[in-house]
Amino acid sequence: MGDSKEFAGELFVTLARRRNLEPENGITKDKLKEFWEEMTDQNFDSSLRIFFDMCDKNGDGKLTEDEVKEVIILSASANKLATLKGHAATYAALIMEELDPDHLGYIEIKESDTYHYRSLHQIWQLETLLRGMVNSQGNEKIVKCSRSVARTMIPKWYRNPINRSVGKTADFIHENWKRIWVLSLWLALNIELFLWKFFQYRRRSAYEVMGYCVCVAKGAAETLKLNMALILLPVCRNTLTRLRSTAFSSVIPFDDNINFHKTIALAITIGIVIHTIAHVACDFPRLITCPKPKLINLLGPSFSYQQPPYLTLLSSAPGVTGVLMVIIMIFSFTLATHSFRRSVVKLPSPLHHLAGFNAFWYAHHLLVLVYVLLLVHSYFIYLTREWYKKTVGPCLLCGTQISPSLSANINDMKQKSNVCADMDVPINSSPLLCL
Repeated sequence: MGDSKEFAGELFVTLARRRNLEPENGITKDKLKEFWEEMTDQNFDSSLRIFFDMCDKNGDGKLTEDEVKEVIILSASANKLATLKGHAATYAALIMEELDPDHLGYIEIKESDTYHYRSLHQIWQLETLLRGMVNSQGNEKIVKCSRSVARTMIPKWYRNPINRSVGKTADFIHENWKRIWVLSLWLALNIELFLWKFFQYRRRSAYEVMGYCVCVAKGAAETLKLNMALILLPVCRNTLTRLRSTAFSSVIPFDDNINFHKTIALAITIGIVIHTIAHVACDFPRLITCPKPKLINLLGPSFSYQQPPYLTLLSSAPGVTGVLMVIIMIFSFTLATHSFRRSVVKLPSPLHHLAGFNAFWYAHHLLVLVYVLLLVHSYFIYLTREWYKKTVGPCLLCGTQISPSLSANINDMKQKSNVCADMDVPINSSPLLCL
């Protein structure tokens, strides 16, 4: 429900239903006067009855948890309380637990039932709280009153800090269990790959020359292979559309694909930083300062039985491709940030073209070059020649995902070009200008 008009509409329907009137047929001036007098009546019982009838949609004289939830959403929408609206189900459950101690599944009002009048008075306090929260800006007395009312609405078991923490944790897990298990699995895979490669190099001769630096660098590289293979999956629209209609959608949060894409991008950034620093600031200096006989004896075949200088390592195929990949990723990732993508950053001409969605979209497609460079980097890599077992697989996986996405993008571009032609927009203009 968007605003207070919805609330007013529900109030009108309630007052009409109590008089057996059809709201669609309208009301007379006399009936409108009756409505107004009843709404402005200061008698508590009258106000309570109106509020109860607003909750009691089916008119059976009983309030169920769903009806309580609906009136919370109604009040939250009318007063623009988005947070309260999002947790309406939780609050409704708490209210029912407090006001329905016999677990009948409903709250009932009777003319002679003092207890239920008292219970409904608590619900009325909730309505007062909702409105008081909106109108209490700058009014300290109302704020204190609202807080007092809020405390009376909290069940006794929930007032205990431990129980409250347990309840909040349970609610969080219940609302986010899909995200939790997917992220936990992904994080476990990253940790497992890092540790596996770390201890593998801990037992190799390269460790005798470069120490833990090479272990850390190779461990980070292993996580990069996994994440470089996964990062395109969350943004493959065709694949996700098909998967949403399968049973997997009940356990995998496909609608959180962009957030997962960003999370993987963050992991790639961390992996690149660790891998690059470990090589450039630790591995390379240790290689060039290692006694030549020891280096030739332990790693001679990997370096053609020569001790390479620092610049030679940087200018080699692995070094050049590594530097190029880092530059492209820094450029693409920077333009993908919120400040650049949403044109929050105001750059001087001609750099202002780097801010905006177009720059982000085209820069992201430069990452295709990163996958090509990754193959070259892996083919000429030092210390191992088994590159094809772990690098081609991720690249092929990404290739199978890029093709449908590129086809979809090409079709979109064609449609946009047709629209641009119809609107007499120059062909060399950005395809987004005609939207």
